[in-house]
Amino acid sequence: MVDYRPLPDDRTEEFRSFVTYAFRPESGPHDPDEDDEPPEPAQVGDPYGVFDGDDLLAVCRHYWFTARVRGDTHPMAGLSAVATPPENRRRGLVRDMLAESLREYRDRDTYLSALWPFKHPFYAQFGWATATEYVTHECPPDALAFARDAELPGTWSRLDADDWNRLPDVLAAHGERYELTLDRTEEWWRKRVFRGWDTDPYVYCWRDATGTDRAYVVYRVASDDGKTLTVQDAAWTDYDAYLAILGFLADHDSQVETVRLRGPVDSPLLDVVDDPGEVETTVSAGPMVRLVDVAAALTAFDYPPVDATLTISVSDALADWNDDSFRLTVTDGTPEIERTTADADLALDVGTLTQLAVGHRTIRDLARTRALRADDDTLDTLRDLFPETTTFLREGF
Repeated sequence: MVDYRPLPDDRTEEFRSFVTYAFRPESGPHDPDEDDEPPEPAQVGDPYGVFDGDDLLAVCRHYWFTARVRGDTHPMAGLSAVATPPENRRRGLVRDMLAESLREYRDRDTYLSALWPFKHPFYAQFGWATATEYVTHECPPDALAFARDAELPGTWSRLDADDWNRLPDVLAAHGERYELTLDRTEEWWRKRVFRGWDTDPYVYCWRDATGTDRAYVVYRVASDDGKTLTVQDAAWTDYDAYLAILGFLADHDSQVETVRLRGPVDSPLLDVVDDPGEVETTVSAGPMVRLVDVAAALTAFDYPPVDATLTISVSDALADWNDDSFRLTVTDGTPEIERTTADADLALDVGTLTQLAVGHRTIRDLARTRALRADDDTLDTLRDLFPETTTFLREGF
């Protein structure tokens, strides 16, 4: 019988071998003698494995985050590095590992889980659902030259990992607009922002004339098909700080042919550039989220000061404690929940309920696409309980 448990330190190289084969097979077999230790980004999080006796069959990694959801912070587990070598595939091991991961999270009172999928449908079958879309803008740096006209007083300076504490306030100010913003730890800043898997990124911060840090940008420069500056993380406190970022990127016109920026879907770039036609923009589905424990999550989230009662039938093929009907009662914004055998006002799979709960999809969108079917009174109640928000989970893991 297989066993899910934390990976011992002496199995680290085997873990790396599994992950290398799963995500970078073109690099060839992992050589445990090549590196003294894993790169710093790989040192964050807790590795787990599925074992048959002492034989390692599949692996994953867990992160323990604090995320903003509906105006307050909540525990959220990040799941990554899900890997099974080909000789162990098609045996249901990943499904078993995901189910055990959910039990692990629930035991830790962590009622949200997030992941970046290799394919969205694969994880959708297990209850995760898309929780963020993001835009990628590509343009020549000259397209951003208009931002120089703002002539903002302030200075840019390059930071190293010991300067990490200049950045959280900037991220917090920017993240107030977005649900699923993470409260990054010092370890995350040092090892996942300032360090890279192969090469470290550049990290620059903009400080205004009053000495206040108001923007930062994290980027790399690569030479594929002409030099491209790729922004992998950026935050700004206000519109002027956003212009400061654009002007900074424009000043790389002598070095790169293309600037690539990834950001939230409400990024204002197309509204402010002189020629939007110079900017190639794509919208992509991003990370996925799921409720680990429906009852715990729905009683932990904040609600508007309304009175409402709703009976929800939830289907969840992976977590049997969620596969039930729940009566949610909210009194002046204070929630209570209980299991019930009464007729449900609506039936949802756990993924759709997750999108609704974290604010990624509106009631109107869900009803229009038939992901949600209910009478008008129930839809009105849902609108009262789960008002529209904007999500953006920016961290890769």
